[in-house]
Amino acid sequence: MRGTAIAFTGVNRIEIVDISIPALHPDEVLIETELTAVSQGTDRAMVAGTYRGVQERYPFIYGYSRVGRVVDVGPAVQGLAAGDRVFVGMAGTRLDPADGLGEQGGTYTSHGVVHQTDVVRLPAAADPTTAAIGPLGAIAYQGVVTSSVHPNSRVLVAGLGAIGQFSALWSRLRGAEVWAMDPVAARRELATHVSKVKVLDPGDDIARRIEESAWGTRPWRGRNGPPQARYEQRRWAGAAGVVDVVIDATGRPDAFDAYIGLLAREGCLCLQGYYAKPLTLDFHAAHLKRLTIRCPGGLDQVDYETVLRLMPPEAARLVGQVIPVAEAPTALPDLLFRAPSHVVCALIDWRAGRPSR
Repeated sequence: MRGTAIAFTGVNRIEIVDISIPALHPDEVLIETELTAVSQGTDRAMVAGTYRGVQERYPFIYGYSRVGRVVDVGPAVQGLAAGDRVFVGMAGTRLDPADGLGEQGGTYTSHGVVHQTDVVRLPAAADPTTAAIGPLGAIAYQGVVTSSVHPNSRVLVAGLGAIGQFSALWSRLRGAEVWAMDPVAARRELATHVSKVKVLDPGDDIARRIEESAWGTRPWRGRNGPPQARYEQRRWAGAAGVVDVVIDATGRPDAFDAYIGLLAREGCLCLQGYYAKPLTLDFHAAHLKRLTIRCPGGLDQVDYETVLRLMPPEAARLVGQVIPVAEAPTALPDLLFRAPSHVVCALIDWRAGRPSR
């Protein structure tokens, strides 16, 4: 059986290629792809060759979000049947090594051969669009939860691409008071509709704007409670801040020191971007505040299933572009390197069938 795939074949090179679909093992499932989500930040790093180690991998197939229909199942598979709509994430697909693309690829393939444990059966009522962008929501969810966002937390989200939009949404749904900032007005406007949070222009005086919202400086928080010793009171007064958590979803490290200045005692800086170069920050300032730095990294399948239940209908508004698979070699570079500012999430649509060659 033959299929097609979107392959990253070199720096800034994307091609449609033919692939062989391996015969199923007894515990595997064959899936025909309907939609795959584009992870704009990570895909950009993969195509540009800036993701660590990626240049040694070319050519390869990427992608970590497949929504499709089960075509066939191996004899040992339980709980899945032909016709079921399903999701597959990081597992991608098993490949035929004879194609020269390795033994394992991502989800940018017309068909996927996947172990049954890597398949999530979607509810009949699930919207394929929001199911396809669910992994981006799961990545954000991992960061929000591990950063200990809870009711009454004060959260600042920097960057309102897909991960930032979902970070703001999940933080608000966990009961936090949330500000989100982005230089693009259309993205700020989108956040007011999807996550329903307060928005800021990064050019604003962020600390002043937060204080003007009646928050003021964050009251004492910490495992030992308010200090009684006068020395400790003076020390902590000099390390005050206005938010408990800053989630950076920009991938740009040049604002880290500013984020540290905004954080309250024992606050958390969550690094949700991908940072291609070694990072530097003002350790002394972070040290004085006893800050935690979180690096969530990727998604867990259980989080995907959680966010699918939490996903509001408004999340579909995040999808700003749908690319027919045949147009991927030209449309993907435009999206990754020259994207319209309003495109927060994008999908590749495989349902039109095999692209002409």
